[in-house]
Amino acid sequence: MARIAFLGLGRMGVLMAGRLLAAGHDLTVWNRTAAKAEPLARQGAKVAEDPAGAVDGAELVITMLADGDAVDEVIFGTGAGAAKLAAGATVVEMSTSGPEAVRNLRAKMPEGTTLVDAPVKGTLPQAEGGTLDIYVGGTEAEFAAVREVLSVLGNPVRVGEIGAGASLKLVVNAITATVPVLIGEAMALADRMGVDAGTAWDALAASAVGGMARRVREQTADDGQPITFSLSLAAKDLRLALEAGAAAEGVIAAARRELGAAEQAGLGERDFSAVVTHLRAQD
Repeated sequence: MARIAFLGLGRMGVLMAGRLLAAGHDLTVWNRTAAKAEPLARQGAKVAEDPAGAVDGAELVITMLADGDAVDEVIFGTGAGAAKLAAGATVVEMSTSGPEAVRNLRAKMPEGTTLVDAPVKGTLPQAEGGTLDIYVGGTEAEFAAVREVLSVLGNPVRVGEIGAGASLKLVVNAITATVPVLIGEAMALADRMGVDAGTAWDALAASAVGGMARRVREQTADDGQPITFSLSLAAKDLRLALEAGAAAEGVIAAARRELGAAEQAGLGERDFSAVVTHLRAQD
């Protein structure tokens, strides 16, 4: 079994780390908010006080953080992990960071170590069940070296060289984060025209966006539903898509503006479906 360091225990990260621990790997975890590591500690994970302590001696370092800047700070910032990386260690960057950030991170890796990108598609149920789609960017040899461990988390597929995984993740999330905005505008239109909301929801559930419409309807009807993808992260991902080359005046840009407005209205830590309620509340 591999000696693994896992950095970042958010909603997804804690479930992914738990799967690695259950599979028998020697796991050390770190999170900026230390209390989030307590459930894993009770299951046998070692908890480091800082990133450097977590990565010291690890064969594989997995990062699951907010974005590329957060990864850069954790690996290369003052007192962070780079100096303690073992010879031959691989960092698997599983956050949604964007291809440029991933390539920049790889270029900074200490001699004898490397970094591959491996962002995931899926939310909490897939993270818990080990059925995430994992888009890996790196050489064939690098993919072969991480494939077994990543298979505990889901279905890893090599999609190209470094940055290819990060690029594909932005393509996928451009759809995922945009559709709720479209649904919100459609429901706001239904409201203005006097269409019964339940009838409109039923019709959308039978449309081309049916799966997302049903999910969004459930989320907006019950604030107690678990947050699977926060609005602030959805807005961040569309920003990254625009930085990577999405049309500045296109649909993705419009959706980014609406998510940004909802974030400014205080909905950033809500599920991204909250943009529907935000749009329906506009005059």
